[in-house]
Amino acid sequence: MFGYVVPDKPNMFIKDFTLYRAFYCGLCKTIGKNCGQFMRMTTNYDMTFFNVFIHALTGTAVEISNEVCILNPVRKKSVVKPNPLMLSVMDANTILAHYKAVDDVADDKSAGKKIADAMIIKRHFRKACRRNPEMADIIRCGFTELNRLESEGCENVDLVAHQFATILKELTRLLAKEDYSEAAGDLMYNLGRWVYFADAFDDADEDAKKGEYNAFLIGYEYKDRPSFVSDKGKDAAFVLNCCYREIMNAFDNVKLKAYEGVVTNIIWYGLKEQTDKLLRRTDKCKQKTRI
Repeated sequence: MFGYVVPDKPNMFIKDFTLYRAFYCGLCKTIGKNCGQFMRMTTNYDMTFFNVFIHALTGTAVEISNEVCILNPVRKKSVVKPNPLMLSVMDANTILAHYKAVDDVADDKSAGKKIADAMIIKRHFRKACRRNPEMADIIRCGFTELNRLESEGCENVDLVAHQFATILKELTRLLAKEDYSEAAGDLMYNLGRWVYFADAFDDADEDAKKGEYNAFLIGYEYKDRPSFVSDKGKDAAFVLNCCYREIMNAFDNVKLKAYEGVVTNIIWYGLKEQTDKLLRRTDKCKQKTRI
């Protein structure tokens, strides 16, 4: 995953931010306990939102404890304790981390990332696949088709974005089970499209330099960021805002059983702020995993 689906802290109640951070820290600690400390670096905001959303959709009760963190061994934080649903989210994160590493190695030819995937991530990836074969098939099929379309330089960018969007929709269907609804699936599908296009617009500079596939660079001669934003900003605004409206429309029909304040803040305010930030950005918008 990437790191664009974040809360809007200034418009978030303290109780909701505390709960959101507890979900983040809970996922991070669950990864560390089951996959080792290095794998905690794969924790990200997008999967934290997925973690909260699945728990909210299913109404899964959580137990919270006060614990210290390896990064802050003095001050205790609220942490959501592991449960079966969070363990499934952990496995989804692990499988996605492997495919993301493979994609990064293909793009950057990075020896460090290749070694990290081969020696650390892949071992836990195999375990996650054995525990969740259906989940593994969903992600594998999605990324295989996504990579094929990108390598062929597919000009139908909606078809390319569809692959990543479908992964999120089907993961939601798999983990929500009887609590899954078409509205929830539509929300996650359009969120997947939004994330894909947000990442493409944010990474256009790097992709242009490397000659990599980018939805906003098809048939476009990249010069510099200001020219790109001037030339492609309206296209990006149209696509991102269309995705955002579809997310909002779907959210109106989603029945959450818990944690509504956290989800609502991210959907109503966080995504809107990130969309506006992307369209006016001078620096990278992808958020580093700091809570």
